[in-house]
Amino acid sequence: MPPVGGFYRPLSEPLLIALKRRSTVILTSIVLGLGFIIWCQRPASQPRAFVPKNRFATVRNHTFDGTWDYKRDRFNFMLNTAQCEQAFPGLFAEIERPKTQREKRPITLKEINAIVPREGYVRAMIINQQLYIIAAEKQIYSRELATLHSIYRAIISSPEPLPDIEFAFNSADRIDNVALWGYARRPDDTNIWLVPDFGYWSWPEPKVGTIREVQMKAEWAEEIGGFPWKSKLGKLFWRGATMNLELREKFMAASQTESWSDVKSLNWKDKESIADDLKPMPEHCHYKYLAHTEGNTYSGRLKYLQSCRSVVVAHKMDWIQHHYPLMRSSGSEQNYVEVRRDWEDLHEKMQWLIDNDIDAERIAANNMKTFRRRYLTPAAEVCYWRHLIRSWAEVSFEPSFFKEVGGKKVWRGLPAESFFLERRMDWDPY
Repeated sequence: MPPVGGFYRPLSEPLLIALKRRSTVILTSIVLGLGFIIWCQRPASQPRAFVPKNRFATVRNHTFDGTWDYKRDRFNFMLNTAQCEQAFPGLFAEIERPKTQREKRPITLKEINAIVPREGYVRAMIINQQLYIIAAEKQIYSRELATLHSIYRAIISSPEPLPDIEFAFNSADRIDNVALWGYARRPDDTNIWLVPDFGYWSWPEPKVGTIREVQMKAEWAEEIGGFPWKSKLGKLFWRGATMNLELREKFMAASQTESWSDVKSLNWKDKESIADDLKPMPEHCHYKYLAHTEGNTYSGRLKYLQSCRSVVVAHKMDWIQHHYPLMRSSGSEQNYVEVRRDWEDLHEKMQWLIDNDIDAERIAANNMKTFRRRYLTPAAEVCYWRHLIRSWAEVSFEPSFFKEVGGKKVWRGLPAESFFLERRMDWDPY
């Protein structure tokens, strides 16, 4: 009989080998497990941002660090309340003005009900982050739809809940001085709350497009199209119909014989005049000096001129839009040149600009930095809408989702999505 040791040896070797292999597997698993835990606990690194080859394309990096960065933040629709205030100081002056006025005299449902609907009138409400259209007067045009789309975008992209409100706006150039939202007001129209005009979304009829489109083409014209400041034409440019307005007729008279003038009146019914003299908005940026005139009321053209790295020359204005408090006519932050409303000092101001090209270039740069690269960006627009909604809620009544008809509760309003598709409040089903 073999010795005991000899008998167990053939049986013990495979067992020992298996135990060693099992220990190795266990040890490896422990090491990998500890490594995974350590890897999970490491500080999160920022993902490398994708940078498109086209330097004018949108870079979607929504990280806001408290300091405005045009290339990073211009299309950021998700800035919160604090970030909006950091990014756009001074933008909300035309919201704070009427809000302060109504703090001791809140807006009531009776007041909204008393507004006489006129062409361009839309009444709506926001409840539970949904936009509802309550009433619309007569035919719906692109202006009303553009404004509703802008409000809708501000709601659905908001990183914070917005309060429930009920409001009315009118897209007409001139509106009643009541608790309405409007595109422009005169100094005495203190009840009107100003909103960005329809052109921020799009102005399709004259093919101007969106404000984003105008600004991109302005950048192309100046940065890669061969029109930096030194290459711009040293003339004052303006095109438009005088419409027998004294303001514009005097402007024509003050500029026609000047060597620095490229000012022409357009006849919109004359195809030859339009073909020869009309220039699209990006081509305005080919000029160092751009004239701005009001029309029957305000002129929505100003925001497009402010998208150029050019000097805006504007008369003293009777009308105010939501971003006008940011305009500076003097000082180190000067971003436009103001002349008298009768244009009597136009020659003097133009001669100063021509003789002081360094100062003119500084004013043009301030214009671009203030407006195209900050306060007229899509990010600024949605911040303005949300600040308006919150401020309105603070001094207004809380809307009701239902109304009573024949003793029954009936849903008020039509969801904006359906209204956008049908452009009407009522229609027959299939």
